[in-house]
Amino acid sequence: MTALIVIFITLSLMGSALWIMPPKKERQRMALRMHARKLGLTVQLTSIDLPDKWDKSMNRQKTIAYAFYRLKPVTSLPDCIWLLPYEVWKYNALLDGWWSSELFPLTADAQKVLEKHGALLVAIKITPESVSLYWDEAGDELVLDELSTLIYSLVELKSVT
Repeated sequence: MTALIVIFITLSLMGSALWIMPPKKERQRMALRMHARKLGLTVQLTSIDLPDKWDKSMNRQKTIAYAFYRLKPVTSLPDCIWLLPYEVWKYNALLDGWWSSELFPLTADAQKVLEKHGALLVAIKITPESVSLYWDEAGDELVLDELSTLIYSLVELKSVT
């Protein structure tokens, strides 16, 4: 009988400890966010207002932003450049499946990353102070490495045409 009580107490303590531990998906997200910090990116839980196709209303969407903040703002850039994976009537076609609020050259490496991982992204925002990539953390660390190369190539943007 004593052994049964000891086993029951041990199992109840183990159950309590397992209940406190985060699920596997949360552990993966935290590992991804720590990897982003190692790459020099800032992670924010945020919501953004995205235009609809006719740019008449804004759709608020909760998402995660992975951003790189410049040390010095680039004054030659407009206040905000949006890159969206859907068509907005007054935006320019950047490449197949992507539209931009301003026309600017995109490097070949950045085009490859957008074509490969574009389905994972919600939007990209370029401001004079930062480049932010909005996504739902649907990839792993290898995907994040490739997306960070996209962010760093967009950081090099100094002006639009």
